[in-house]
Parts: sequence; structure tokens; C-alpha cells
Amino acid sequence: MKNELVIFEGAMCCSTGICGPEPDKTLIEFNESLKRLQKEFGDLKITRASMSSNAQMFLETPEVLELVKKSGPDILPITMMNGKIVSKQKYMRHDEMKEVIEANWKS
Repeated sequence: MKNELVIFEGAMCCSTGICGPEPDKTLIEFNESLKRLQKEFGDLKITRASMSSNAQMFLETPEVLELVKKSGPDILPITMMNGKIVSKQKYMRHDEMKEVIEANWKS
């Protein structure tokens, strides 16, 4: 099994949310954290699913779809590691994601 980190996000203007004249600092830091994690865990697959560009992933992930239906888009972002929800309503910090990856890593 491929180790996979998936981040389900609200609608954004681009795949990273880092666009426009004043990009969100949180998204910039999050994007940099994902790059670092990819280097630290070379076999880790990282996927970002935005409601605006990857709606099909929401439909194919019942747990996420149910949470969004129940709570609305304010529940996003939702982070999953190997199919398990590990965070809701916030972008995880680098150290938090690293801890989750290490705890759920499958050899």
C-alpha cells in the first residue's frame, strides 16, 4: 500500500491557494510544509483536493462527503492519512503532519 496524505480543501482559485495580489500566509506555509514532507518521506503520496477542481474526490470519499454535508464547507480543510481522518477545520503545522505520518506509516 502506498502511504498517502490527502488534504480536502474548500474552493480555491488555483491548486495551492497561493495566488492573487495578497496570498494567504497560512497557505504559503502549508505549501512549503508539504514540499518538506515530500523530501523527508520520499515514498509519501500527497494529494490536495479542492472543492472547485477535484469535486470527484469528495464524492468518492464518503467520510469527507458526509462531514461536508453535515457541517458545510467550514469543516474544511480535512486531512486524511492512509484513508483515516486525522484533522478537521485547520491546516496542520509541519510538526503535526510529520507526527501523523510517522504514526500511520505502512511499510
